[in-house]
Amino acid sequence: MLYDGALRFMAQADEAFNGKDVEKISNNLLRVQAIIAELLTSLNKEKGGEIAVNLERLYLFFLDKLSEANIKKDPEPMRQIRPLIEDLRGTWVEVIRLHGKNTSSSQPPPNKPRLNVAA
Repeated sequence: MLYDGALRFMAQADEAFNGKDVEKISNNLLRVQAIIAELLTSLNKEKGGEIAVNLERLYLFFLDKLSEANIKKDPEPMRQIRPLIEDLRGTWVEVIRLHGKNTSSSQPPPNKPRLNVAA
């Protein structure tokens, strides 16, 4: 799940902030931004309606805070959004639990390019 990756890279960025490792801070925050950008581009506002519009606003807010954290080398903007991402992750886990993984809409469209944010 993309949220898991975002949270993992945020934790690594937080460790890098504590160790004052500027390169690791930047690399991990850029990975989180790539994941959020992927989530943003996967939104379908036609099918998702108001929920998709609200998620778009939230993802743009996340990108703004992550950019601020990276530019200022300040962990606080990143730490402000972490609970929100954790909540979104928990919501999707619950949706999957209630509705199962085997719905046709859960499959990505064929030939859609995917971002590789692996370390």
